Amino acid sequence: MLDKRPRVVLDTNTLLRGLASPTSAAARVLRAAESRLIIPLLSKPVLDEYRDVLSDASLQARFPQLTVELISVTLLRLRFVSDYLRKPQVRFEYRRDPRDEKLIELAIAMRASHIISGDNDLLSLPAEKGESGKRFRQRLPVACVVTAHEFLQLREVQALLQ
Repeated sequence: MLDKRPRVVLDTNTLLRGLASPTSAAARVLRAAESRLIIPLLSKPVLDEYRDVLSDASLQARFPQLTVELISVTLLRLRFVSDYLRKPQVRFEYRRDPRDEKLIELAIAMRASHIISGDNDLLSLPAEKGESGKRFRQRLPVACVVTAHEFLQLREVQALLQ
């Protein structure tokens, strides 16, 4: 039987929003991922970025709810429920924001249906007219890059979350 659950890559800003604001759309997406209503996709480079960003002292000062324990438990849960690929064997050059390359490479390697992000560079990539946009559409022809709120509004996602 074909699994119809969305296969999602969560951008670090989505994970941060989900942890910092428990009533946000990002938090609902995170809960759906932890419950495996959607399939979170992870790689070691993405997991390392999550850990590095969320453990930043200045960020934790801004968001005191981001405790070491919360971060650790969340990352362990995500690692447990995710489809995990240690190191994607694909390359995607994205000059506009090279830090997003690891997310795009994971999405390509694991055939993501969605990348969930609040990052304007990623959100605009599928419609980009330049070389990066063209390569993205060729390598991920059915993937959508959406915000957490937009993701939750999709009919197929609403049906899963009911």
